[in-house]
Amino acid sequence: MYSTPHIISKPISNNRLNFDERGNRTIVVPSLIEGTIDDVAIGNETVIEWEVGGKIVAGRWLKHFVFLKNARVPTWIMDNHNHAFAFWHEAYWKWWIKKWSLLVHIDQHTDLATPGNFPAWKHPEKSHEGIIEEYVNTDLTIADFIVPALATGLIQDALMVTGEEKTGAGIFSWNGELKKRNSDSIIVDIKSYPSIIVDIDLDYFSQGFDDAKTLETTKYWIEKADTITVATSPLFINQKKALQYLGRIL
Repeated sequence: MYSTPHIISKPISNNRLNFDERGNRTIVVPSLIEGTIDDVAIGNETVIEWEVGGKIVAGRWLKHFVFLKNARVPTWIMDNHNHAFAFWHEAYWKWWIKKWSLLVHIDQHTDLATPGNFPAWKHPEKSHEGIIEEYVNTDLTIADFIVPALATGLIQDALMVTGEEKTGAGIFSWNGELKKRNSDSIIVDIKSYPSIIVDIDLDYFSQGFDDAKTLETTKYWIEKADTITVATSPLFINQKKALQYLGRIL
């Protein structure tokens, strides 16, 4: 998966963002390598371009996506968050996680937008590498990659950890539409799920929260993870700062 870079010049996936207003209308999706945190490095290609603070800003990162070969559990590092959808499926194919998993989404944003198109497959066991890569790099953006995983049953529930507390701010599921199952922070019964995916966006650390609390919350969930995905989010956190937090949590 992601054996070669994807060059996207059409208004699809993340390249559809502000497509008509941009001078540069091409983005690159890096290839995936196996390595260590030391291999997470800045590249020269534009991976996303979007309006931030009233002006179009280009995000340049990563040189490669990295699968961490020495991690306690399977762990992927990427720049734009929608690619986590692909790596969750790879974890499923390799029996690292099971369907109906709990997703713990640690992020500044919920990323719970509904995509324009849902997957052609109805269950995760019907998916395969080719169809997943095409779907992620055609239909999904950084804001709408969780709902399709809920809709197909790869994920049973998504716990949103958008604040300092490890209990989160709501659990979401899908039954023909997105449903919030609770209104207050609760303790999740993690034993009721066959596996746990911990999905981290490093922009979680850009909100001005108490560092000790956010690090404690993140590490609490990392210790319980069966697989981990981490996005560096080049438009939402200074990437040098993101790398520092990456080293602190993994």
